[in-house]
Amino acid sequence: MCIPGRMRSLTAASAILTALAGHAATADEGEKVRPAYCAGRWYPGEPAALKKEVDDLLARTSPPEMSHKPVAVISPHAGYRYSAPVAASGYACLRGRTYKRVIVLALSHRYAGGYQGVDVPRDLTAYATPLGEVPLDRQVCDRLLASPPFGSHPAVDRGEHSLELQLPFLQRILKEFTLVPLLVGRMTDRDNVLAAQAIVPLLDEDTLLVASSDFTHFGPNFGYQPFTDDVPEKLRALARQAAKPILACDYDGFVEHLNKTQDTICGHGPIKLMLRILSMKGGALGVRAAYDTSGKISGDWSNSVTYQSFVFSRRPGTLNSAQRAELLRLARQTVTAFLKGEVPPQVDADKLPAAIRNDGGCFVTLENHGQLRGCSGNMVAAGPLYEAVIRNAVSACQDRRFVNNPVTAEELAQLHIEISYLTPMKRVAKPEEIVIGRHGLLISLDWQRGVLLPQMAYERGWTRAEFLAQTCRKAGLPSDAWKQPKAEIYSFEAEVIGEPER
Repeated sequence: MCIPGRMRSLTAASAILTALAGHAATADEGEKVRPAYCAGRWYPGEPAALKKEVDDLLARTSPPEMSHKPVAVISPHAGYRYSAPVAASGYACLRGRTYKRVIVLALSHRYAGGYQGVDVPRDLTAYATPLGEVPLDRQVCDRLLASPPFGSHPAVDRGEHSLELQLPFLQRILKEFTLVPLLVGRMTDRDNVLAAQAIVPLLDEDTLLVASSDFTHFGPNFGYQPFTDDVPEKLRALARQAAKPILACDYDGFVEHLNKTQDTICGHGPIKLMLRILSMKGGALGVRAAYDTSGKISGDWSNSVTYQSFVFSRRPGTLNSAQRAELLRLARQTVTAFLKGEVPPQVDADKLPAAIRNDGGCFVTLENHGQLRGCSGNMVAAGPLYEAVIRNAVSACQDRRFVNNPVTAEELAQLHIEISYLTPMKRVAKPEEIVIGRHGLLISLDWQRGVLLPQMAYERGWTRAEFLAQTCRKAGLPSDAWKQPKAEIYSFEAEVIGEPER
């Protein structure tokens, strides 16, 4: 079983840092391949036995259906006797998929509070398991080391199991891939934003993100006993509470769960960073693949660790690739004609896809190398979607915020056009319903109102509170005006359709 760092009897933080420095100084200078520290103890050390156990577990599991390719997995890391069946249920969802790179977010149990930021190995070239060596993506590791909050702390991974125990499953299900091993230490909200901003560009179709974590550590051995009766069912209920914000990719909701319950989730750091990353990608569709407890396995509920696995895929859109391409073509055509002073070509609506002839609201955004050059839209559908795109493309070129520096025809080659196709607005009953990465906001008070699209929040890594404050400012209101009883808050979702980066 796994004992989280904050529940162990550790020395003071200064002593930990001293120990880290000492260990780092005595590390084998020529060591390039990290050995399999945990083989033979946490999982089988003999290659044939390990292969058979992992393959048997993967073959026996019935994973949830995934219509889209998974982009991320949360998997437990206790000894295989306890957590391997739950881990297998998550990894089995990857069967038949290919990935060239896997980024694993793990932690150091022994030094959980002893280092700030995210540890990246500086000199290692591979991780070893009894099944062979997994090569590191050195180019990515070096790139991350050049950015905050990444750094190298060699001692924190010595003897650590949280990352190593994920590798045999990945080796058997994916066969060949490169690894980016990251151990998450103490992190502020801002640290998570900076780390996520560095990782998000790496998440292409061939990259998988894995977070390693066990869940509730219950009992006197872990210093956590919020209840004493009906332990199995209350542990299950606590697991569901933790799962709810995770499945919604709700960073703020997960942090609130931790603060409210003090839930002893050892990998809360890797999970928080994963949720921030996924929210910056516009969120994801999550499913819980499996749940179990060591109490059930051993029959001893006096001390128990909870295991859960989750799998995430990209949220499906309502428009297909051809419909998206047609809307972008119309937007580009309209912007080009307007900026050149030409009359836009006539549109034969009968030849357009039926889906974009339906009523719809949208925003059209113009950017030049990441700098906003115009944005305009309608919150409520007032006619066919394709007409809204054309109309808002013209309005974006005339954005009053840039009256002294309007977008020009000379910028056409540098302009990036993005269309946000909006769902109907929904009145927000309580702020906790707002999920960064999914929702845009409209806040209205008296005659003032402000609107911000979902991507404004998730691209900047705002918290829910920051998003509410920024939307109030957009309305010309005080940042806390959303708290006033007369204030009305509405949320909406947006299917973001953007041109390929030039």
